[in-house]
Amino acid sequence: MTDDEILSEPSLNLNPIKKMTTKMFRFRAVAAMLAARGPFRRSGARGVRRPVFANVAQGTHAGYVTVTAASAFTGKYLLAKADSTAGEIDVCGASDCPVGVATDEAGVGDPVAMKLLGVSPQSVLVTASGALAAESYLYAAANGTVQGEPATAGTYYLIGRALTAATAAGDQIEAETCVPVKLIVLAKPTSTVAGITGLTFSSTPTQAQVQALQAAVASLATDFLAVTGAAATPTLLKVLTS
Repeated sequence: MTDDEILSEPSLNLNPIKKMTTKMFRFRAVAAMLAARGPFRRSGARGVRRPVFANVAQGTHAGYVTVTAASAFTGKYLLAKADSTAGEIDVCGASDCPVGVATDEAGVGDPVAMKLLGVSPQSVLVTASGALAAESYLYAAANGTVQGEPATAGTYYLIGRALTAATAAGDQIEAETCVPVKLIVLAKPTSTVAGITGLTFSSTPTQAQVQALQAAVASLATDFLAVTGAAATPTLLKVLTS
């Protein structure tokens, strides 16, 4: 029996006390039915009610967030970095630390969904900067794309592993992501073993021989300081050999 049917049912032929008791019973029945349906808010349409929902997961996110694009995202599945304004993102560059993958195109000021790196419950689509083999480790590249292991000196960020291959720039591939990890790639060292062991000295070293030793030691010190400087904070480190 509906609310209206309960309220519009013809009155029974009862004395005033029984009639009042019957009306109170009906009122309580209607109130119990409404309470059982949960909280409702009346909309603009007469007699139409809509449920009111509470945010039971405030402060946590199920692998993605909705943010605002501070710069234009001209393609789907581009890496994003945090903007200086809270809640906004920019297209990630090769040396930037990414925070997620924007799942759609977006103009400046547009809202866009972003999958968070390392916490998404699913694999993520990303855009390749060039050909990539499946199982390759993926690093941030220019214009929000991803690349394989870098071969030039610089600072990069590991973001995961390719699950599918890319044959050309712009291909969208499936990736297993991780929390971004910094990688510093150092240029080939200038000092060599031969550069030191190959030095010769006379019984009384000449000025030229001393200067050659000083130059070799300075080169070795420069290389050593480059390594220690790169490793001053937790990071992955790669030294080029050519």
